[in-house]
Amino acid sequence: MALSCLFFSACASANRTLLKQASGESRQFLAAGDFAKAIDVLKEAHKKNPRNKKLEANYIRTVEEIKRTADRALGRRDYAVAGNIYRVLSDDYADFRPFAARLTFKKSYLDATIRYCRMAILDGQAQQELKAGNYAKALDLYPVILKEYPGDAELAASCMRTLREIKTAGDKALADKDFGQSGKVNALLLKNFQSFEGLEPAPAFTRTDLEKAIAACRESLTKMGLSEYRKGNLAKAIAVWEELLAFDPENAEIKKAVETAKTQLNRLIKKK
Repeated sequence: MALSCLFFSACASANRTLLKQASGESRQFLAAGDFAKAIDVLKEAHKKNPRNKKLEANYIRTVEEIKRTADRALGRRDYAVAGNIYRVLSDDYADFRPFAARLTFKKSYLDATIRYCRMAILDGQAQQELKAGNYAKALDLYPVILKEYPGDAELAASCMRTLREIKTAGDKALADKDFGQSGKVNALLLKNFQSFEGLEPAPAFTRTDLEKAIAACRESLTKMGLSEYRKGNLAKAIAVWEELLAFDPENAEIKKAVETAKTQLNRLIKKK
């Protein structure tokens, strides 16, 4: 009997030590914002002693506190912070199985909110790149997330908005006779068009539309360069044709024209 009491006393002491140590370490990580480690400490302690009710209660409180931290970040529209915290909870959710029924949230909520945060971040980044005229960077934001959320209507709509804004910029440049800029924009869209084919709603323009716009820019710049060349304005001709090569780098005819004009210009400079 005495031995049994001694044994249970030792077990109780060990449980208290485990609880105190795990809780202390977890609080430190929690205060430092390292939520993954805060969970890991309690997860390992819980695995060692799954019947320790106080430890499990502390585990649940910690998980709920982490979730509330994410909710507060979401409320102030700090989507990156919120999304990262929800991701930690989602990744560890399988380990919450012993007490998942007592949590105030489910994994489906976490995954849906992670998606919402990613969409908000994506829209913000896309608008920022569009305003700066970084159209290639704006387009680069989409392929990975489109594969992750195939068939997502909201994501497809966001992508279409970005494509429309870029195409509008290309059309405006063409109307303003900025053929170099229009050519670059339309060539960029054509290069990336395959990434967006099959989306619903579909882009408001086709490959043929892009090819026609590029052809119009190519023709205009070819003629403009030729006009300057015939006038003897070699430097201007070269500059115009190099605008063309910026979106049509494999144009052998224009490459040869630029080389010829540069050779002639160098000869004139040497004569002076």
